[in-house]
Amino acid sequence: MSKLATFIGVILGLIIVGMSMFDFEKGQILMAFFNWQGLLVVLGGTFAATFINYPLSQVGCALSGVGKIFLSEPASEHEAIEQILYLSHIVQKKGILGVEREIDLLSDPFLKFSISEMMVYRDIDLLRHSLENRLNSMRLRHLSCQDMFNNMAAYAPAFGMMGTVMGLIMMMTAQMAPTDPSAFSGGTDNMLANLLQGMGLALVTTFYGVLFANLVFIPTAGKLKVLSDAELFKNEILIFGTLGLKQEQSPLLLQESLMAFVNEKTKQKLSAQ
Repeated sequence: MSKLATFIGVILGLIIVGMSMFDFEKGQILMAFFNWQGLLVVLGGTFAATFINYPLSQVGCALSGVGKIFLSEPASEHEAIEQILYLSHIVQKKGILGVEREIDLLSDPFLKFSISEMMVYRDIDLLRHSLENRLNSMRLRHLSCQDMFNNMAAYAPAFGMMGTVMGLIMMMTAQMAPTDPSAFSGGTDNMLANLLQGMGLALVTTFYGVLFANLVFIPTAGKLKVLSDAELFKNEILIFGTLGLKQEQSPLLLQESLMAFVNEKTKQKLSAQ
């Protein structure tokens, strides 16, 4: 449902912005909202600042992050517990070595890593440290990507304001230029109209900055945080379950221990199986 919510949010946001830009009296969209120079200042400046702030290898997170919010669902703790319980039955019947044949069949990358580490480490404390280090590394990587979008959300309005100032400077320069007497030909009223028209064009960049910050960058960072929190929580369950497998706990005892991680609805589903 996360992907559906993302699509609904994008479509709803575009509809609201589009209706706000529409002149219902004239029956057309106001072209004053479209300015390629202002768009270049905001987006170009935002991405330029991002490239300066982050190494090139990390900037690719921007593309993968946008794709992730449209293509990924939050990780399921229900499936994680089911996989652990399935492996616990194998451990009960065949012992720890019996799980080794199942490693290549596991679809979850973190669970595959966890079981592989379980086969390597004899000491349970060393196993726990290895899995927790892997989890912390994943957490830092996710935070870095989220921070990138949060920083882009800060850059966009700043460059929008810069574009506004640039537009005002160019507008005032054109109005005061002695080589352009036509600006004053209509008297004070004509000069004021030209000033207001130029100011409207200048403010479009601020509009772009606020739009991209609040409709693209901040929501993307927020959705990535939701997906990251779900994945990290699922991996914590897998760590707990892997340690239980290492201790060769019975499936019933391990199931009762894992129930502490889930809500009542998930408990009922697991109990019914």
